Amino acid sequence: DAGGVKLGIADAATLKDGIATVLANVRRARPDIVIDRVLVQSMAAGIGEVLVGFRRDADAGPIIMLASGGIMAELSEARSLRLAPVDEVEALEMIGEIPALKALSGYRGKPMGDIEALAKAVAALSRLAGEPDVFEAEINPLIVRKAGDGVVAVDALMRVMEDNVD
Repeated sequence: DAGGVKLGIADAATLKDGIATVLANVRRARPDIVIDRVLVQSMAAGIGEVLVGFRRDADAGPIIMLASGGIMAELSEARSLRLAPVDEVEALEMIGEIPALKALSGYRGKPMGDIEALAKAVAALSRLAGEPDVFEAEINPLIVRKAGDGVVAVDALMRVMEDNVD
C-alpha cells in the first residue's frame, strides 16, 4: 500500500529507477521507517496465487488455513481451516472449498494448475504443528504454476516463540 513493490524490472536502468521510486514512495508514506536495503528477486508467474497459513490458536490448537493469495487475500473472505497437521487428501479437500481456486482446475479452458504440488505444500506447512517453537507461519503468495511445474513461495514469514513464550 505504500508503493514498496515494483514489478516488471527488465534491465539495470529499470532496476535503478525502480529502486528510486520504491524508496521515494515508502519515505513519503512512512517517513518513520528507516530503509537500509531493498530486496530484489526474480518474478514468478503462474496460474494462480494462494495464501497458506499456520498458527497455534489459543482455543483450537495448531491450525492450517488456505485462502486466495496475493491481493485477493484481502478481497475474499473464503477460507478453509483444519486442525494441523493435515495430509494431502485433506489438503485437496481444502483446495476444493475455496471458490476462487476452482480456476486452478482448468476453468473455462485455462491451463490446469499443479493442484498436487499445492496439496503437498499445504500438508508440509501444516506439519509445523510438530514443531513446538513455531507459533505461526504464512506463505503469501504461493504461486501455483501449471500442472507438473509445481508451486513457488514468493513471500513468507515465520514467528517462533522465545523460551516457549510468545
